[in-house]
Order: sequence, then structure tokens, then C-alpha cells
Amino acid sequence: MAAPLRLGVLVDSEAKLTLLKTAVSQVGQRIDYCALVPGPDASETMSVLSLDELEQVSDLDAWLVDITHAEDDTRLSPGAAILSALLSAPSPVLLSDSSELGSGPAERMAWVARLKSRLQRLIGEVNLQSQKAANSVWVLAASTGGPSAVSDFLRALAPDLGVGFLYVQHINEGYSPALMNMISKAGHYPAGTAKQGSVIGANTVTIVDPVKRVEIQENSTLVLHDEPWGGCYQPSIDQLVANLARTHRQRSGLIVFSGMGNDGSASCRFIRQQRGQVWVQDPDSCVLDSMPAATLQTGCVDRIGTPADLAQSLEIFLRQSNFDEEPQAHESSATH
Repeated sequence: MAAPLRLGVLVDSEAKLTLLKTAVSQVGQRIDYCALVPGPDASETMSVLSLDELEQVSDLDAWLVDITHAEDDTRLSPGAAILSALLSAPSPVLLSDSSELGSGPAERMAWVARLKSRLQRLIGEVNLQSQKAANSVWVLAASTGGPSAVSDFLRALAPDLGVGFLYVQHINEGYSPALMNMISKAGHYPAGTAKQGSVIGANTVTIVDPVKRVEIQENSTLVLHDEPWGGCYQPSIDQLVANLARTHRQRSGLIVFSGMGNDGSASCRFIRQQRGQVWVQDPDSCVLDSMPAATLQTGCVDRIGTPADLAQSLEIFLRQSNFDEEPQAHESSATH
């Protein structure tokens, strides 16, 4: 389990501090420093932060700030100066607004839920400071026969292509560690399991666990939700691929390997609409060809091949791609 974030909290009342402490604790993070910004409700029981002290606590991972400013109140000018200094510092700053907090229990619960969601996304922002995100993200989708096919694909793939893979394999709970060990031994792309705030790093494989639903952010970080995947597939290829198409557009890709069922066939249309790539394993080389065959029937497939063929094709495609420019239009039919 990843170490919790070391957060600094900056507020102008102790009531706000109590609320923020509750939310931070519920998402598994910790507060290493908290201080009160001078204001009309200042209390002597909390330390009052100064600009000089701000420099001494600059090694925190991020700041959580909830300060109410009144432009006509000159007593809040120290708080404004401190906030300005924080926003120009390298550590991420999450601005909370407790003025949105209603008086009833339902409103309070909704506010805390929104804050917890923002804190979960903050983990990814912090992780991005130390890990480079992938230039493009491709989903490796599989079910029965998938681990062997995906291993063959990664074994044949050239190193350092800058791509990040999300491996969505239909498996039972508890099998992710064994799958990670198997995939890490195949080729040059180390595997890890999806965690809260994980960065989809360049030249890595992130295995999506079947228990918690995973959401992809536009900055290539992951948010894990407590609720399970919807539908009959765990994890759901269609849900994750639809999410990826929305966040990464032409920087997204899907490769459907051996498997039973039709998971992935619905969402491949979203990838195609956003000018991403949809590839499938040649059904003749699959242990079970239901998933590739269902995807082929959509008419959205750009390329078909054995796992080794697809690896060679991906190397060529990525080396020729310039994601800073508009992508070329898709060909009208699949190529072998």
C-alpha cells in the first residue's frame, strides 16, 4: 500500500479544521501540519502561519486550504499573501470552500463526499510530480486465454515506446498478484496493480483489479471507487474503454485478445469516434475467439494479427505517430 500523502492544512477557523480532518482521514491520508490564517475569528489555540514559517514546511506533499476572504476587510490581507505564496509554490494546492456547506445533515454529507473525491484526485496530482505519464494509453482487454496472449504480445514488443498499458483481464478477486508476477516477467514493461492516484506511466502495464471500479483522469492518473464494477464482467472492459476514449481521445487504443463473451465490443465504437485505434487478436490464434469476433462485427477494427504481429505493428504505429498534430483519418477496413 502506498504511503499516505503528507498534507498541510490552512484554515481560518477551527470548525473548518474539524471538517477537513474528517475528510482527510476517510480517504486514508494524513495531516502533518495545520495552521490558522489571521482573520476576524482567529483563535489562540492554533498556530498562526506566517510567510517565514511557510518556507520551513515546504516539503509537504500538498496543501488543503479553506479561507474565506472579504475584500473590504484589511485584516485578511496576511491570509491573501500566504495563499498567493502557496499558489506559486511547486506543491499542489486544493482549495476547499466550506461556504457551500448547508446546515442539514444531507448537505453536510454531500459536501464531505465532494471533498473526498477531490482529495482522491489530489493523490494523482502529487504522483505526477515524480512520475512521467505515458504519451498514449492502450487497453489490453482479455478473458479466457488472455494471460498467455498478452504475455506473447509484451514479449515481442520493443522497449521504451513511451506507451502506457491498462490490462483489463476478467479474473476472480485475489488473482491480480499472480497475474502481475506473470506479466512482469514478459518483456520490458513492468506490471503493477491499479492504486488510488496511480499514474499510467510510460513503458508500464497497470493491471485493473476486479473488485473496485477504476476511473481514468485526463492527466493519466487513476481514481479507485469503493463501489464494484457494474454489469456481468469484472472488471468491465466496456466501462473502462468508454472512459479512456473520453479522456484521451486520439491518444487512446484498444487491443482485444482471446476471451469469451462480448465485453469491449460496445465501447470500441467510442474509441473509433475519437480517432483512437481498435485492434484485435486474429481469432484463429485465440484459445476462445468470442471477444475478438464480437469486436470485429462492429466494423470498427483497424488491425488484426497474432500477438507478435500486433506488437510489431504497434511499434511502427507509435514511432510514426505525432500526438501533437491532428491524427490521420482511419482507413475504411481492417488490415492484417
